[in-house]
Amino acid sequence: MIEQLRLRLDPIHLRQAVRGAIAAIAAYVLAEACGLPKGYWSVLTAVIVMQATLGATLSATVDRLLGTMLGAAFGVVGALLAGSSQLRTGVVLLFVMLLTVYIAARRPSLRLGSVTAAIVLLSDPSHADPLGAAFQRVAEIGLGAVVGVLAALLILPARARDHLRGTSAEALGLCGALLTLIAARLAGADENPATLNERIRKLLRKGDAQIDEARREWPGAPDHLDPAPMLRSIRRLWHSEIILLRAAQSPLSTQLKAALGTTLDDVVAAARARMADLAVALDGKKMTGDAAALDTAVAMLQASVEALRGESGQGLDGHDFGQAFAIAFAFAQIRDNLSDLAERLLEQTGEAAPRRAD
Repeated sequence: MIEQLRLRLDPIHLRQAVRGAIAAIAAYVLAEACGLPKGYWSVLTAVIVMQATLGATLSATVDRLLGTMLGAAFGVVGALLAGSSQLRTGVVLLFVMLLTVYIAARRPSLRLGSVTAAIVLLSDPSHADPLGAAFQRVAEIGLGAVVGVLAALLILPARARDHLRGTSAEALGLCGALLTLIAARLAGADENPATLNERIRKLLRKGDAQIDEARREWPGAPDHLDPAPMLRSIRRLWHSEIILLRAAQSPLSTQLKAALGTTLDDVVAAARARMADLAVALDGKKMTGDAAALDTAVAMLQASVEALRGESGQGLDGHDFGQAFAIAFAFAQIRDNLSDLAERLLEQTGEAAPRRAD
């Protein structure tokens, strides 16, 4: 039972929970110390802006502050127009909600504007001091936002760049699984790649969001530390596998299998091993292999395919030739994509990337 509970406790989520709890308590204490009348807005804001990474927290904080200031401005203007009349308040509320909800629909990051506008407009029916009410809401939410950012920065900080490496390692692992599936299809198995492709697609989209977060965390980062090229290499690798998948729409003929010999199995094994090695490096561990085995396997496959132009290609039809050359091309692209990914990883660590011999 204890072991199962330990397995379910995701360290990333646990750290976020700790940050959120401490931020909530800190926001409550500070709001009380500052005498803010509705300190729960500070607590709610501190919890809401707290995201998995510092970059995401900064983004959520900016969005919440902008939405708050927009809503406060609309609320103040609405309160001044409405005065103490309930009828005018209802009419003004209608138009204010139309405007703020429309803005939120066009830009969802400002969705808090309509909530803040309604609170400022309706919290005091007499509208005796709309500016004071607006200032209090902005102060309460601003305090919570500052506490949330400081908590993300100081309490078990999580960087988007580290999360991105984990996402990239997972995507690379799925690319390896997809390559195994494609090899099985070439051998005649009826394997459906749809689930794997969708999982890879979702991870790459997640990685794109983490790149934006990483850039917010370090706006002036040197070009060689930009995480985007690393994810771009994995996306290109996946696209190369899609080319290979198209070549695997039908299994290899008996004649083509015999002509290629073991070169296809060898290149699949070498590519899988290289992907596993790079995935380990993405997780922060040292690479134990190099590109030599994959380079050799791709060269052997290309030689086998080129030999099909001679006597070893006798008995093959046009489909066999087209399939063989498509497979050789796809594996050459996979080799290049993995080589590029290795260079990007070495750039991230400040090491000089070795050049692959063509």
